Amino acid sequence: MHLSRSTRIGIVGSVLTLAVVALTGCSASSNAATDDGSAAASSGTWAKAKGTLVFGAVPDQAGSDANNKPLEEYIAKETGYEVEYYPTADYTALIAAAVAGKVDVMSSGGLQYVQATNKGAALAPVAATLSSPDVKDPGYYSEAITKAGSSVTSLKQAKGKTVCFVDPNSTSGFLFGLYQLSKAGIDVTTSGTDASGNPKFDAFTAYFAGAHDKSEQAVASGQCDLGFAEDSIAEPAAKKGDITVLGKQYVPGGPLSISTKLPKDVQTKLASVLAGASPEAIEKAGITMTDGFTEGYFGAQAEDASYYKSIRDLCSTIPSADCAK
Repeated sequence: MHLSRSTRIGIVGSVLTLAVVALTGCSASSNAATDDGSAAASSGTWAKAKGTLVFGAVPDQAGSDANNKPLEEYIAKETGYEVEYYPTADYTALIAAAVAGKVDVMSSGGLQYVQATNKGAALAPVAATLSSPDVKDPGYYSEAITKAGSSVTSLKQAKGKTVCFVDPNSTSGFLFGLYQLSKAGIDVTTSGTDASGNPKFDAFTAYFAGAHDKSEQAVASGQCDLGFAEDSIAEPAAKKGDITVLGKQYVPGGPLSISTKLPKDVQTKLASVLAGASPEAIEKAGITMTDGFTEGYFGAQAEDASYYKSIRDLCSTIPSADCAK
């Protein structure tokens, strides 16, 4: 934080030399204060190296790495820093990278942010991504789905069925899926873990597809009797006639978080850039837009940690989600 400069002028009688000394001493003190403030604002820790921002994103759809490229290039152009992508194979790997301080910027679901900070990650959300070009609220929906024409017409019928989830660390594809099942009267208490470490349930058989589009595909093909996916995946499939939507639950929009270990001036600059990263601003900056990016990114709105309180609360009320502290 830059300290404001103050000037003190003392009248020391009529002796000019003393006045000069007083003013000179005051100026030196003021310059020192400013220098100290500049140093404090610029001190901090970068994930890789000074001047390079490491960007991590949740691999929630096939091709997620390439789909984030325009946003990365926009951040680089607007901040003047280099931006490198940190590849992760799954949600767990992204959370681990955040906890280890290996990323400076993270695009994720609300649950991954909560889990990472619960494990000690120094992250602060500065914006939340919008789910479509027609909304102002960054929230979206976790949708319960079944194959078109299925005899399953209600989540109350989930008992004894195979249920598709995205990943045990997915916000809309697991946590809010469990919440919807619980509201329908289905027991979501875990009965242990399988060979892969994924939770098992007595009331139904859980299948973890690994990505939202894969969860939808598994339901559409009949591999799962029902399942969950975010609305950006479920709604187009429903319009095609592949699946039927059984219900939906509001989910706080995915955060764009930054490392609180970065220098304060870098954090301030990043927060401003991310909150203003609309598709229009990115395109105006001369960034090449890709189909994958424009189909899934619609801008962001400034938000802070308080926006994700509902997720923290849900983690406490659904122990099987294993996301509380």
